Amino acid sequence: MGNEPGGRMGVASVGRAATALMPATAERTASAAVLEPAVHLNLTFDDCLTRHGAEIYRYALHLTRNRPDADDLYQETALKAFRAWHRLPCDANHRAWLYRIATNAFLSDKRKTSRLRSLDADAGAETIPAASRDHDDRLDASDLLGEVELFIESLPTKQRIALVQRKYLELGYSDIAVALNCSEDAARRSVHEALRKLRDRFGDRM
Repeated sequence: MGNEPGGRMGVASVGRAATALMPATAERTASAAVLEPAVHLNLTFDDCLTRHGAEIYRYALHLTRNRPDADDLYQETALKAFRAWHRLPCDANHRAWLYRIATNAFLSDKRKTSRLRSLDADAGAETIPAASRDHDDRLDASDLLGEVELFIESLPTKQRIALVQRKYLELGYSDIAVALNCSEDAARRSVHEALRKLRDRFGDRM
């Protein structure tokens, strides 16, 4: 893998390694990562990325909704994790730690994008018009799924992240709390509030 003496990869090698892993990790099943124990002693960075990379890449896809941005987010996550690896206790929850790095990287990029665009905070709501009753009656399953996905994308960022982690990736509230740097109660409230908004928006159609 081109490691430096002492078993440490160079920073440039991390990006190449992460890129090389992406096609394979995108095809792995969720169970391969989810069923791993939360704590691993004597885990190397390579081991950590191999063990949890597929799950983190799927998370990046859920957040960005397109593969090029997911690739960028995954590589940024891998690079930041590598740089911080030596400060991480050997008995840390590596899975939750990687989720937190990916979440922070996504939020940071989203804030930068928002500042550059100078968009009104409420403008996103206008992208989801209220559906008429006649239109509701004509929606098939694929139409409804697309509308739900658009609605989830319009949720406040932390609610969206919490919902994706809980309902799509089946993370526990403790791991969601780590990723969002909040309490478990706050993580639970974010999920419940997002679900309430979904129920209010779509009602019996879901």
